[in-house]
Amino acid sequence: MSQINKKNQEFVKTNSHEMNKSENNEYGYWKSLKDISTEEDYNRFLKQSDHNEDNGLSRRNFLSLIAASVALAGLEGCKKPVQKIIPYVEAEIGTIPGIPNYYASTIPWKNNALGVIIENHDHRPVKVEGNEKHPATLGKSNSFSQASTLDMYDPDRARGVRFNNTKSDWSKYLEFAKNISKSDGNGLAVLMQESSSPTIKSIKDDFNRNLPNAKWVVYESINNENLYKGIEKAFSKRLQPVYRLENAQVIVSIGSDFLGIDDNNIYNTRKFAQNRDIVDENSTMNRLYVAENSISSTGSSADHRLNVAQHELEDILSELSYELKKLGLPLNASKVKSPNNLWIKAAAEDLMNNRGESIILGGSQLSPEFHHLLTLINNQLKSPIDYYPLNMSQISSMKDFKSLCKDIKNGSVDNLIILGANPVYDSPAELNFGELLKKVPNTVHLANIFDETSKLCTWNIAQTHYFECWGDAMSYDGFVSIVQPQIMPLFDSKSVIQVLTPLVYEKELSSYDTVKNVWKSNIVKQGNFERIWEKVLHDGVYEKPLFINEKTKPSTKPDTVFLNKPVKLDQDKFEVVFNASSSVYDGRFANNGWLQEIPKPLTTLTWDNAALISLKVAKKLSIKNGQMIEISVGNKSIKIPALIAPGQNQKSISLELGYGRDFQGRLGNGVGFNVYPLRNSDTSCFALNASIKVLKETYPLAITQDHNGLENDKYAAPGFDELSNNEVQSRIPDLVKQSTFDYYKDNPDWVQKKIEEHKPDKKRDLNPDGTSKKNWEDHSMYNPDWDYSKGNQWGMSIDLTSCTSCNACSIACQSENNIPVVGKQQVMNGREMHWIRIDNYFAGDPDNPEISTQSVACVHCELAPCETVCPVAATTHSSDGVNQMTYNRCLGTRYCANNCPYKVRKFNFYNYTRDLPEVVQMAMNPDVSIRFRGVMEKCTYCYQRVSAARISAENENREIKDGDFQVACQQSCPADAIKFGDINDPNSAVSKAKRRNRDYALLAHLGTAPRTTYLAKIRNQNPKLVSNSYDGSQH
Repeated sequence: MSQINKKNQEFVKTNSHEMNKSENNEYGYWKSLKDISTEEDYNRFLKQSDHNEDNGLSRRNFLSLIAASVALAGLEGCKKPVQKIIPYVEAEIGTIPGIPNYYASTIPWKNNALGVIIENHDHRPVKVEGNEKHPATLGKSNSFSQASTLDMYDPDRARGVRFNNTKSDWSKYLEFAKNISKSDGNGLAVLMQESSSPTIKSIKDDFNRNLPNAKWVVYESINNENLYKGIEKAFSKRLQPVYRLENAQVIVSIGSDFLGIDDNNIYNTRKFAQNRDIVDENSTMNRLYVAENSISSTGSSADHRLNVAQHELEDILSELSYELKKLGLPLNASKVKSPNNLWIKAAAEDLMNNRGESIILGGSQLSPEFHHLLTLINNQLKSPIDYYPLNMSQISSMKDFKSLCKDIKNGSVDNLIILGANPVYDSPAELNFGELLKKVPNTVHLANIFDETSKLCTWNIAQTHYFECWGDAMSYDGFVSIVQPQIMPLFDSKSVIQVLTPLVYEKELSSYDTVKNVWKSNIVKQGNFERIWEKVLHDGVYEKPLFINEKTKPSTKPDTVFLNKPVKLDQDKFEVVFNASSSVYDGRFANNGWLQEIPKPLTTLTWDNAALISLKVAKKLSIKNGQMIEISVGNKSIKIPALIAPGQNQKSISLELGYGRDFQGRLGNGVGFNVYPLRNSDTSCFALNASIKVLKETYPLAITQDHNGLENDKYAAPGFDELSNNEVQSRIPDLVKQSTFDYYKDNPDWVQKKIEEHKPDKKRDLNPDGTSKKNWEDHSMYNPDWDYSKGNQWGMSIDLTSCTSCNACSIACQSENNIPVVGKQQVMNGREMHWIRIDNYFAGDPDNPEISTQSVACVHCELAPCETVCPVAATTHSSDGVNQMTYNRCLGTRYCANNCPYKVRKFNFYNYTRDLPEVVQMAMNPDVSIRFRGVMEKCTYCYQRVSAARISAENENREIKDGDFQVACQQSCPADAIKFGDINDPNSAVSKAKRRNRDYALLAHLGTAPRTTYLAKIRNQNPKLVSNSYDGSQH
C-alpha cells in the first residue's frame, strides 16, 4: 500500500484505505485516491445496485446502439452507395483485392492542416496515419485524427438536403442560393468555423467583392483569439506563433496544455520529445516547468509542476517578470513575492541561463493582456519562436459574432448560412443564439449530423467528411496541402465549397475545379503546373511555403502594467475553469464511440464528463465520487457529478466541454452534462465566484483507473484484505522505475542494479560449477520452446520519459485491429476491450503529486504463462517470438487471463458484431479477424503488418529490414516513444533502445522474459527544487 504522512492520513476519507508509513520518502506511490484514504464509502458507491445491474436493454438493441464502434458504413442508408462505389465486376485497372493502396490527404483542423496518409482497401478508407512529408504531423498523429475514419462511417450522419424538415433536392437549394446572390448581399450573413483553406480564402474575397453588403463571420467556441490579440498588441500585427521546441532547453508552461489538447499538439509533442531522447548518461535533456490548476498531459510530463488556480496565472507571470528583471532582463516589473517564489525564482534563473534556448508558453484562452506581456518577454529572451501571417486564415472573432447577433436581433439578417458550426449548442450563454435564430426568415445549416442548430434551421444540408471531398488547407508555417477524396460521398452530402460557390458565383462549380483553379492562379505560379499538381497529390503537401518567418519588432518594452489587476475569490467560492475535452473536444466528436470510450488521460473517466474537485474540497463538503453537485455562476446553474482528482487546485472546479448533446446521434445523445450554459463571452476561460450545492443523488461514473489487476481484492479472507491491498501496492515500484537526471548521470547503472535486486531465489543465480546464470530461462518457472537466436525476432521498447499519455496509440490500435466499443455499463464491469491501456501512477503529496504514465499491452513473453494453461493451445508462440491467438480454437476458459501477470488479455463477453450487416464488416480492416463471443483477444504486435512485410520482402528476394513496416501504436505515437523491430538485428532501432542502460522489463523477477521492455522515466529536476530527503531515484 502506498504511504502518506500523518498530516495527510485523513486525506480523502471519501475514498479508501489507510496508508503505511514510507521508509524512504515522505510520500510513496499510489494509483488512485482510494489508495490513500480510510473510508469504505468509495467501494460501497460502485456496488449500489441501481448503477451496476443491467438495465434490461436487449443484447440486440445494445449492439445496434454501439454499431458505430466498428467502422460502420453499412447501415441501410449507406448500403447502396457503398455497393456503387465498389463495383468488383468493374474494378479499376490495377486494383488487386486484398492489397491496400495509400493516398496522401489532409485533415483540416481549424486554421491548421494535418497531413495524413490514408490506407484504402478496395477504395474504402480504413486507417489513417501521419504523413512524414507534412511539417505539421511529421509522420505522426493524435487520437482525433486516428478516430476520423469512424466519423466518416457514422450511420447517424445527416443525409441529403432537407427543407422545413422534409426531404428536398440539391437543385432547390441552388435556386435559393442564386436568388440570394442577386441582392448585393443585403440581409445576408455567412457564419463558419475556422479555416486555413486558400480556396475558401479566395471564395471569401469574391464574396466580399460580389456581395458587398453581406457579412462573413467566423466563430469557434475554442479558439486562439486572445493569443492573436496579445501578439498583435506586442508586434502591431496578427501573427501565428510556431514554437520550435527542439531548440528549447528550458520550457515554462503557464496554463498551456501544448502536449495535450492545445492546437498543433502533434508537432509540439514530436519536437519536445526530441530533447528527451536520452541515449545514455552523457546525453542532454530539456527541462519543463508547468503551472496549472488541474493535471493535464503536459503537467504529467513536467519536471516541476506548480498547482495554482487559473485566475492566479497572471500573478505567476507578473512574479516571473520581476524575477527576470532582477536577473537583468530589460523589462518593467513591480516587486512581487508569493508562497510560490522558490518555484518561480528557479524557473526564472533557468530561463535566463538558457537565453536563446528558453521559452514561455501560455494557455491560448488566457487574456490578451497576458499574451501581450508574454510575447514581449519571449522576444527579450530570444525564444525559438517563428511567427507567420494570418491573412490567409479564417480566424474566430467574438466581436464579429456579437455584431451578427445584434444584427439578427434588430431584424437586419434575412438569410443566414451556417457552415459546419453549431452555435445553438456552443455559443456564449448570454447571447441566447437559439432564440435569435428563430428570428431569421431563411437559415441554411451545413452539418455532418442533425444537431442542436439544425433543428432550428429551414434548410439542412448534409456535410461531406474530409475523406469524401476536394479541398485544401494550410499549416501554421505556410505549407499548403490538398484535401483529396478517398471515396464518393456516402450520404448525398456537400462540402463548404459546394455550398458557397452558387451563392458567390450564381452557378454550381465542382470542388475539384474550384480548388485546382485557385492553386493555378494563387499558389503554383511558376513551372509546369500539371506536373507540380500531380506531385502535390502524391506527396500530400506543396514543398514551397506560402509564407516565410515574419521579422518582428516589439511596439513597446515589456511591462507588468499590461496585466489585468489581480482578482480574488469571495469566501467559500470557487473558480470554474472550462477545458476542451480530450475525448469529444468542443462536442464535435460526441458521436464517436472510440473517443467516448477511451479513458481520458489521468482521470481515466469514460463516457462522461464530471466536475473535477480537489480532495480538500471533497473532504470539506463531504463529496464522494459520482455525487451530484449543483454549480451556480451568477443566475445560471448546472447539475453534474463530482470527481475527486489528484493535483486539482482547491480553488478550482474544472469542467470539460462538449457533453450533454441533444442531437440525432445514438451514441452521443444525452451522454454527459452540458456545461456551456455557465460560459459567457467574457468568461470563456474561467468564471469566478461559483458556488457548490451538494445534492443527495449520485451518478455512476465509468473509471478504469483501478482495473487490470491493481484493484482491491474483493475476495480476500476476513482480516486479510489489508494484506492483499498492501501486496498490490508493493508491486508498483516494480512497474514504474524513475529517477532524476542528475541521479542518473551519477549512477547510470541504477536500473540494472534494481533488476538484480529483484531477481528471484538467489540460490538459483549460480550454476553447479559456480558460474553465474545469465539467461531469463534460468530464473523462470516455464521452459523455453524456441531458439530465439535465429531469424527475425520481434520486440518493442517504450520510453517512459517521452510518453505523454495522449492515447494516440490506443485509438490507432483500435482502428487497426477492429476492437469493439462495449458501452459504459460494460466498462463499469471492467470489460473494456482496449488492447493498449495507459496506467497512471502517482507519488508524493496528493495535492500536487508526481505522475508517471505507462502504456501497457501484451508484452509477448518468451516464457509465457498464458500458453502453459490453455487446454486447447489457442494461445501459442510463433517462431519469431510473438505470442499469438488462434481465435477459432479458443473455448473461452479464461485460464490464460487468470495466469497473465500483466492483465492484458481481453474477453468478449458479448458477440458485438453478430447483428452487423455484411457490408458493415467490409468497412473494417480486412487483414484482421473479427472476434466473436467467448473468445479471448489481445495485442498481436500487428502481426498482419509483419506478414505483409514478409511477403513483400520474399517477393523482392530479400530479408525484412528495419523500417519495412511499423506497428500501429509505433506509427501513431507523436512522441516517438515506441520502437519496434527485429531484436536480432543489432542495428535496428529497437535493439539500440534495448541496449540502453535504462532498459527494464515489467515484473522481470517472474522470469517471463517479455519482448516488450521499457526505458525508465527520467525527470530533469532543478536541484534547488528537489527535497533534501529525496534520494534521486524511485524504483
